[in-house]
Amino acid sequence: MADIPLKPRRKPVQSRSRVTQNAILDAFVRLLLERGYARLTIRDLVAIAGVGLGTLYEYFPNKKSIAANCIHQRFKSVGDSMLVRIEAVRGKPLGELVDALLDTVVALHAERPEEWSALIFLERQISDEQAYRTLYRHFVGIWAQAIRASGTPNRAELVEDMAYVLHVAVYGLLYQTLMCRPHTVGTPVFRHQLGMLVHGYVKAAQEEAVKSEFADCNLQGIQRSSL
Repeated sequence: MADIPLKPRRKPVQSRSRVTQNAILDAFVRLLLERGYARLTIRDLVAIAGVGLGTLYEYFPNKKSIAANCIHQRFKSVGDSMLVRIEAVRGKPLGELVDALLDTVVALHAERPEEWSALIFLERQISDEQAYRTLYRHFVGIWAQAIRASGTPNRAELVEDMAYVLHVAVYGLLYQTLMCRPHTVGTPVFRHQLGMLVHGYVKAAQEEAVKSEFADCNLQGIQRSSL
């Protein structure tokens, strides 16, 4: 498995190339839903995508490469949308900023929940440890940017800890729901449950941050008075 090249052979620089690659990836998702990954073949893909076999191999070396790139593009689009949303609400209180990101993430996954469900199951079949760690670092970094955009807390270790927990909480509930109950992701009930989970943690974390800063101030005062 480690010897299988996953990167596309050709990057779609021109618009025509992007259209071709997107046609292949769209065909992959369609066939994934209809037949499953094991029964999906390259010849099926070229027939649905409307491209030649040679053209497909110009972009991707094998089926696993197509799957990996399809999953990568989906996750990347979510991350990009989160970053855009952060800039739109920069300077708002953390609670408002979190709500804006939750609305964005839920809306993106609620559009095509069956596709997301199939891709998430597939990710668990083809991704290795390095891929998982890279994905986690990417999204933890995005949540860290969101926390900093709100202005609090200022301590780097608190930002990192909060970002990690926020990502795990959102990723865990959202993706487990997409795998087990995908039809519920777009409902107000799910959004409310996700909000309760995340805001409960944010409130507790902010309270702990205030206590920690207060304790540090007291310690510094004691140290100065003893000099």
